[in-house]
Amino acid sequence: MSRRPGPESYASNGHARSALLGDTHPLPSNLIFESNAAESPADLKKKFLSLCKDDGHEWCIEVRRMDNPAISAVHQEDFNETIGALAAGISSGERIPLLLYRVYVSDGHEELVRGGILNGLTLRSIRNLPGVGNDLTVFDFMENPTQGFTGTALGAFGSAQAGIPTSIVAPSIVLEEGEVRGFHGEPRRLPLVTQPPLN
Repeated sequence: MSRRPGPESYASNGHARSALLGDTHPLPSNLIFESNAAESPADLKKKFLSLCKDDGHEWCIEVRRMDNPAISAVHQEDFNETIGALAAGISSGERIPLLLYRVYVSDGHEELVRGGILNGLTLRSIRNLPGVGNDLTVFDFMENPTQGFTGTALGAFGSAQAGIPTSIVAPSIVLEEGEVRGFHGEPRRLPLVTQPPLN
């Protein structure tokens, strides 16, 4: 609904938004994901390692940074098919993390992992979370209000002229399980020469 209360609602929920003079759609403005049992990053890390050890693993995977889901879910060979599926609100649950680490239970030391892809990361994955952090991170983007794009990963592709400013705030979370696989073929090699200074 818009900012105007309806006949059965006496207060606005403020969730109908539009770009310029376009039609209104249900869109978030500030979506905040938090828990009343949030833990500090240090406590969350201890819980992560404890769960990993209890499951009998030598190491577990920690994702530090994720890519935009609409970009990271596509392979070049099936770009059109994936874009069409995302636009229809269907997500494969496949995501490419930007920073992925293997964390060892024995002493907590970490190794950077190259070429990892997460599989099956959907809303069902966060139904039962063993741990939620209190370290909120903000993701700002221009929501695309186009019919079929809103509410999907492609919604994050709004332009400055036609998009609607949107913010999502979320903490670190611990998942009970997840699947990580490598790239099809060989991942890109690391550069042989260090990056020159930018100044």
